[in-house]
Amino acid sequence: MVSAGEGRYTVRLESYNVGKDMLIVITGGEEEHIGSATLIESKDHLQTMIKKGHQDHVVSERMANIIYDTIGKDLLVVCGIHIDDASKEEIDILVDNAQTCVDRFISKEADGRRKRF
Repeated sequence: MVSAGEGRYTVRLESYNVGKDMLIVITGGEEEHIGSATLIESKDHLQTMIKKGHQDHVVSERMANIIYDTIGKDLLVVCGIHIDDASKEEIDILVDNAQTCVDRFISKEADGRRKRF
């Protein structure tokens, strides 16, 4: 697990290998939940399910593309980050923290690959 931010701005990323595929769960804020799920099988084949009234797909789709470009595995990104009555600035902080989590995850993945060779 990797995390970024503090307090109500904390975002966490957990990853699971599922056979040759990967499951990524990105949660945080004041209330973790499932707001969206994005499946990416190739650069041109991305599918997203969005929970009614949620905007988490903005994060799940962006991060799915970034992670896929790096690891090249089919993956499912589940996202649920929530702060009550969040301002634009607070949303930006949470998205930045999600990006930091992804950057840290990618770095750990790259380190793991180098150690295997």
